[in-house]
Amino acid sequence: MSLYPDVDFARVEGGALAGRLVARFWQPVALAGKCVAGRAMRVKLLGTHYTLYRGEDGQPRMTQDRCPHRGTSLAYGWVEGNGMRCRYHGWKFDAEGRGEEFPAESEAYARSLSLRSYPVREYLGLIFCYVGEGEPPEFPRFPELEDDSRGTLLTQAVVLDYNFFQRVENDHDEAHVFFTHKHLMAKYGLDQIPKVAAEETEHGLVVVSTRQDGRKRVGYGFMPNVLLREVPIPQDRTKMSILLAWRVPMDDTTTFSAMVNRVGTFNAALPDLGEVEDPAEIAARVMRCEITLDEVDQNHPLLPIIQDTVALGGQGVIADRGAEHLGQSDKAIAVLRRMWAREMRALRDGKPLKTWRRPGDFEFGKEIAGAELPAVAH
Repeated sequence: MSLYPDVDFARVEGGALAGRLVARFWQPVALAGKCVAGRAMRVKLLGTHYTLYRGEDGQPRMTQDRCPHRGTSLAYGWVEGNGMRCRYHGWKFDAEGRGEEFPAESEAYARSLSLRSYPVREYLGLIFCYVGEGEPPEFPRFPELEDDSRGTLLTQAVVLDYNFFQRVENDHDEAHVFFTHKHLMAKYGLDQIPKVAAEETEHGLVVVSTRQDGRKRVGYGFMPNVLLREVPIPQDRTKMSILLAWRVPMDDTTTFSAMVNRVGTFNAALPDLGEVEDPAEIAARVMRCEITLDEVDQNHPLLPIIQDTVALGGQGVIADRGAEHLGQSDKAIAVLRRMWAREMRALRDGKPLKTWRRPGDFEFGKEIAGAELPAVAH
């Protein structure tokens, strides 16, 4: 039975608590390279579509998706200058969303209508937006990924056909990597199941995993859905790469997974994404039991994503947490759920939520350099 029967971590649509919580933070909705000048695109967040476009000044903008005239998507229209024109009846809105030109209507009528627009930021190859109530919080910065001396920036995104919270939980599940990613992890000496310690922090949670030989691995969760840690990836077989990832709920059953890596030495033998099979189709074949994960091309550029998709999609589109039996290796999952449940209850009851922040003295990896976590965290 779930420890939190009064809150639903998974559902985000229609004003659900989890969606309201996620909306209080900046979220990425697209790869910056996909948003090209002069063309609009339709993006989805928390069950709602939006129109995202880049004007002739190069700046990205995001507005409500539906034209206020007859409700067709503005993403199907034209970018004119720094504004948008609806394809259905030609209504045009300026860069701030104000009505500018409505054919067959008066200028006064055009000035009386406007689009709802949203704050947008471009950062680390991603476009972020804020769709919550009130003024947006301070935009989060991650200097570790801004530092060119750590390697080449690699920004990728995939759409996953299962609920976002499964992906968030998996980010802090250290035990799974020794089975789901066993061949890849073994090449980095990560071939032992660790003891896990986790605790809440000012920014979210920190998870330290200690193996039998005393070596430690650390991961950070930034509320509500951000991961920062070192991971092995096919793009660099010489050492681990720094990963920063957002697991964003497009709706209840679909996740936009945005990943930013700093890659030290690219694997020159790695095939280009356009030359390999769609990772979603590979995962689907595994889940139809046509092939096994061991038979998947170990040089696929998105191999870890394929492996995780099989494991997490195998839980169902939305996992049944009431049927679980958590164990010692799930300490970080327990901490994560406790934090989320507390914040969702506060939101539901109109009480103050915790102010999450990255401490000024935050240092990646300091927990394994001396400042230890408690042996057990609940």
